[in-house]
Amino acid sequence: MAETFKNQVDALTGFASTEDNALSDWLTSGARSVLNVLPLNKLERIASNENFTDSIDVEGKKILSVIRKDASNNNYYIPCRKLLPSQMGIVHDSSYMEYATTSDPAYIIHNDVLNTFPQSVASNDSRVVFINSAITVAHGDSSISNFPDEAEQAVVLYASRNALQRLMNNMNAISALSVSVSAPSAPSLATVSYSAASNADASASSIGAITVATVAKADVSGDVPTYNKPSITTRVSFEDFFTGTEDLNPFGDSDPGVFSTSTPPSLGSASFSTPSVGDTTIASFGTAPAYTAPKVGGATEELTATITDGTIGTDADFQDFSDFFEVLAHMIEDEEDVELAQAQLGKINSYISSYQSAMQNQLNVFNDANVEYQASVQQKIEQARITARDAEQTASLLLQKEVQEYQAKISEYQAEVNKDVQTYVQKLDRYKTEVATAFQAWSTTEGFSMQEYQADIQNELNEFNKENVRYQANIQAEVQKHNSDLQKAITQAQLDAADAQQEAQQATSVDLANKAQDQVLALQNAAQTMAAAVQNNDDLLQKFNAELAKYSAQVNDEVQEFSANLQKDNAKYQWYGQQYQTIDAQYKEQIQTLQGAV
Repeated sequence: MAETFKNQVDALTGFASTEDNALSDWLTSGARSVLNVLPLNKLERIASNENFTDSIDVEGKKILSVIRKDASNNNYYIPCRKLLPSQMGIVHDSSYMEYATTSDPAYIIHNDVLNTFPQSVASNDSRVVFINSAITVAHGDSSISNFPDEAEQAVVLYASRNALQRLMNNMNAISALSVSVSAPSAPSLATVSYSAASNADASASSIGAITVATVAKADVSGDVPTYNKPSITTRVSFEDFFTGTEDLNPFGDSDPGVFSTSTPPSLGSASFSTPSVGDTTIASFGTAPAYTAPKVGGATEELTATITDGTIGTDADFQDFSDFFEVLAHMIEDEEDVELAQAQLGKINSYISSYQSAMQNQLNVFNDANVEYQASVQQKIEQARITARDAEQTASLLLQKEVQEYQAKISEYQAEVNKDVQTYVQKLDRYKTEVATAFQAWSTTEGFSMQEYQADIQNELNEFNKENVRYQANIQAEVQKHNSDLQKAITQAQLDAADAQQEAQQATSVDLANKAQDQVLALQNAAQTMAAAVQNNDDLLQKFNAELAKYSAQVNDEVQEFSANLQKDNAKYQWYGQQYQTIDAQYKEQIQTLQGAV
């Protein structure tokens, strides 16, 4: 079983879509377009016909021919001439050659209604041969009724071109890069401070408080790098590009439209009238000769009279021939007189011989008169034939003159039609060139736009990586500065503590010892507290650095994935464009083949 048209289109384009209504519309449009360019010999194979009276609605019908019965010629179908709607009046006027007769009918199409002329004298005496130009094709069909089998592939190619355009249009909605992960928040570091140690038991000279300078926490909140996704240039479909202003398509749309011929020249001035041949009269043949039968009779009758009963010895019966045989019979059967019977039979034979001689004489007279009569008839018939031939030759010369004038007008119109065809072909070739050039320009523009978008993505990624390197360096610098300041504060606190201890020892050994011991313990506690705060800050910074590295890796992964998908979409888009050009070339080649051009 043959594949459905939907499967055939899908095999060429990958258009496995649920847009079945659109696919059916494309198939229908393709079938109608192919019908418009098929030659007559292919259209005649699939033509339908319909009988009608006077007029018929021809909306959705491509007319091939119109014929009408000639009631005066055995109801034979006669081809109808096509006239313009403007000739609706003169088709009834016998002074114009457009005048329609039963032997030379015509038809006019006006407001989608076809009318035949002259007016019908019988029901359904006209017939239109047409192609159904309102044909529809469904996506689930595998063949097209009343359509050439060899032209169905062109319909599939036509629909495949539109399917590829739809696929390319669908790719205009490529989403911009969106980073799904969030940048890590900068950690909040605790302030490292020192609490002065005190010894309440000291009775000697007091030791001033040891002050440890406050160390500011490392600032890692500033200049956190962010990735700014680039915006993609608004995509333009080929259809919008081709039908746009000259800023997009400098050629414009110079579609030549449907081919139409110029208005035929008016032939009213070359009035065509059929020459008439007058009746040929044959002279009177006169009176035909008549045959006169001979008269060889008896007293009261002819030889051919009916035989009657005769009597021997009766004078009347001796003279009337009709009694001869009856008398002979009496002689033979009644009288049994052979000699008399022989004599009677000789009498009968003599009588018949005389009649035959008279009949031959009358026949000779008739033949003589008949020869003269036949010669007179032949002479008069030949004269009539000569007269008719002269009239026929005169009419033939007049007809040839009228036909030559009419053919001259037809040749003039044919030249105009050929000129229109050449002009249309030139416009169509130019239109094809413009479409191909515009498509190439559009493909190039879209390719440049896609390359520019990919370059913008790479530039933004490079900028992000550059800012991230600088940010990491700033964090390390801040941490190192913080640790350096903290070490200085601890060292200074230790020096201050040593000075205080030395002063206390000078005041009193006992108090000094106690004081020193307490202060050492306090200093140790303060140092441990400060060390714990520093360690906590280091842990927070390490965690933040790890989160920042993870964030950078995730951003790079998403950018790479987007770039890969973008390259894949770009490759698919390029394939659609190449496949469109291939199928378009196949479609044009198929049309040329169907038209018999190759």
